[in-house]
Amino acid sequence: MTQRTGAGIPILMYHEVGPRETATERYTVSTESFREQLKFLHENEYRTISLEQYYKEAMTCNSEVSDKKVVITFDDNNLCHYSTSTSILVEFDFRATFFVVSSFIDTQPDMLTAAQLVEMKNAGMSIESHSHTHRFLSDLNDAELRGELETSRRLLEDCVQSNVRFISCPGGRYSKRVLDSALDVGYSAVCTSAPGLNDLLGGQPPKTLNRFLVSANTRLDTFAKIVSRDEDFVRGEILRHRTKSMLKGLLGNDLYYKLWQRYRKDL
Repeated sequence: MTQRTGAGIPILMYHEVGPRETATERYTVSTESFREQLKFLHENEYRTISLEQYYKEAMTCNSEVSDKKVVITFDDNNLCHYSTSTSILVEFDFRATFFVVSSFIDTQPDMLTAAQLVEMKNAGMSIESHSHTHRFLSDLNDAELRGELETSRRLLEDCVQSNVRFISCPGGRYSKRVLDSALDVGYSAVCTSAPGLNDLLGGQPPKTLNRFLVSANTRLDTFAKIVSRDEDFVRGEILRHRTKSMLKGLLGNDLYYKLWQRYRKDL
């Protein structure tokens, strides 16, 4: 029997969605699997809400904020977010939050354009920041960090003509200094790559948001454990992430990233 934790809401983290024959990278979820996952949410009466909605409901102390609700997010600027992911989301009447690297817009054929981002916004999707240049934020000095945060937010707001209030950290590289700087320039919260649920603390939403990675290897039964907040599964994922974080700390970002590039299925 599925066990649930308390009031936490699960936030899902995707990267790319593509045809099964091309979905060989760990971070590429096949189109078939993505559709199957959304069908599961639909058939089990889950609702998708944006991060902005989550915050608004939390601030009004809505006791139902995490009941049968999930937040779907995507990182990076891949064209599939427009050509595949958005159309499938709309098909199921679902919405998602897309974290975009501002300097990548309108740069390559397989990257999102400004016009496509506007179309996605008009289709009900949320556009938020994934930094300006996709550098590891925790590695930057104070001036560089602030520049990444301010420039990305400004360019994205100009592009989609709506507020940008959330940022996800490239490569999951997060620190308290990153959070403090993000809050100082006007972001509401920082999304990390750490697994875990997001509880309301005294009726207030957290300033750092955990997310569960959905990858090419995520089976439907595992997906069901994430969205249903299975207690044993969540605990195991948190323990696994802490172990990986210790390895990052020992190796350093550069060496860990090189190893990740070589053994990305395991790290």
